[in-house]
Amino acid sequence: TVPLKNSQTGEEWLGIPPHPQISNPAVDFVLANRDYLGHRMKKTLGRLKLRAQSQFQKEEALQYRTLWKHFLLLEDHISAPFRQILLNAEAKIGPNFGNLDVKSYCGGELYERTASYLVLKSMVAHWEKKYADAQKLESIPDDDSYFLQQLYTGDPKRYLPDPPIIFRLDEVSRIVVMAQKMCQSFVETPELFDDLPPEVRFVESALGIKGGTALRQFMLEEFCPRNNVDPVSLREGLRRLYQQMFNMQIDPYGEITMTLWNLCVASAVGTDEARDPYEEYIGNVRGTKFETNPGFFQTYTFDHDKNSLVRFLDSAKRIEKGTAGSAEDIQRQVSGEVSQLLGFNFGGKPDNVEPAKETKRYVVPEDRAIGRPHMMGWLELLGEDEELMGGAKNEKEKEEKFEADEWVEVEK
Repeated sequence: TVPLKNSQTGEEWLGIPPHPQISNPAVDFVLANRDYLGHRMKKTLGRLKLRAQSQFQKEEALQYRTLWKHFLLLEDHISAPFRQILLNAEAKIGPNFGNLDVKSYCGGELYERTASYLVLKSMVAHWEKKYADAQKLESIPDDDSYFLQQLYTGDPKRYLPDPPIIFRLDEVSRIVVMAQKMCQSFVETPELFDDLPPEVRFVESALGIKGGTALRQFMLEEFCPRNNVDPVSLREGLRRLYQQMFNMQIDPYGEITMTLWNLCVASAVGTDEARDPYEEYIGNVRGTKFETNPGFFQTYTFDHDKNSLVRFLDSAKRIEKGTAGSAEDIQRQVSGEVSQLLGFNFGGKPDNVEPAKETKRYVVPEDRAIGRPHMMGWLELLGEDEELMGGAKNEKEKEEKFEADEWVEVEK
């Protein structure tokens, strides 16, 4: 909170600046604690808001929502320069892919060279993952019984008619080799790499070490003394770098970001920093009760509309080979389900029967309800105050309208 003042009444108080304003003290606070204030903080604030709503504590939920929204704004404000620096590095490296004279396009100030290394290392991690996926796909038998295994391996966009991605093993292998050579060329150029921040250089060294014990031993006995940095500062730098990288897009930064998280966890084992202050809020490690789990909120089931997709999937019967019956039975089953979902008969025949409106409570199948309560209604607790959920501003906006509602029949 910061001092606020009403210009008309002169009243002063401590509070959160009105959206979308931010204050310098808030930015300074997040930057000073950046190693712990990141995406896990966002998740925690969101869960605390939902927890207050599910307990029907409206005022507390509104306060959490205001704080959550302000932190999201601070995150974007702080991360924007970092994202732009990496995008600038991408613009230099992309057109020069395959050019091993990295000094000719990766030079510049310290922050520019750091960004270039992160882009190169992310590119290597991304294509190494694609290479591993391509190898696995090559080993999976081309048989219908292995279809699901093929489907969840690698990028599913390869099934498109004209795949916009590179996924074949021979093509991927050439790219990953060149990416590794470009990154290695950068590392082996002292004027580019040797003065980068310690946490960035540690990543390059640490990824060649297998095992958490060996990693911590290398950090404490070799890397820190050689670079005149204490282990606490190095671990803090790793966490800060992870928080910034997490705000980049998954493709191609997802793999290197998860690698950074693994390094943060492995390097902190045996220290006070090994404790994650957010785990009990977002990890569901303390059960599913308000009394024991500080991040728990009660979910519930809904009275879905009769023609909704949820109701359709709930009532759909599994059609398995040898158990579905005759072709006529299958067509009749599918016809009924399509008619229920889309409102017309399978085969194009008109349906002149006006279905009666359903008023009874919908009984959710037990395997989906899993003991949850029904229609608690707390998601609508904030009503028009729920800005993040796009709540209706007035009564006229509460009824959803579609373009098709305005269609009229054209006379032939």
